[in-house]
Amino acid sequence: MGTPAVQSADEQPPVDRLGRGQLAGLVLEALRAGDGQPVTAGTVAKALGRSAGAVSNCLQRLAAGQQVTLVSDAPRRYTVAR
Repeated sequence: MGTPAVQSADEQPPVDRLGRGQLAGLVLEALRAGDGQPVTAGTVAKALGRSAGAVSNCLQRLAAGQQVTLVSDAPRRYTVAR
């Protein structure tokens, strides 16, 4: 058996990384586009194709900045602040 081929850095597919603050914009946009129902980080993450952990952290920062409202603690559900 041969060893598996390893791709060099220039052969790797580009990583779809967001710039600083871009995830917050996407999360807010997704919440505004919804029907106003409270959503979990997992729901938003699936819609955006992002990790639930990153979206959860983002939602916590947005809640601290009063841009979104935490409406339920278990499970954590958020809506856009009015």
